[in-house]
Amino acid sequence: MASPGTQQLTPDQRLASAKTEIAAFSDMYNRMLKQCFEKCVDHFHDSELSLGENTCLDRCVSKYVDSQQKVGVILQNVTEQMQQI
Repeated sequence: MASPGTQQLTPDQRLASAKTEIAAFSDMYNRMLKQCFEKCVDHFHDSELSLGENTCLDRCVSKYVDSQQKVGVILQNVTEQMQQI
């Protein structure tokens, strides 16, 4: 079921909204990639990541995704509260 207000969007508005969501996701992905890579990858001597680097990247990505989900839930709640006012 669509959220309130989205049923009245024109196809062009829905397309613009989808493009905005894709851009936001792409930006989040690129920031996560940059931050986790800088934090976890120490050198480029080997062609593959070390066990420690793999572990660090796995934890970093997991924490980043979890934090983004929590922020998303909080923002959604705030938005819903503001719409009720």
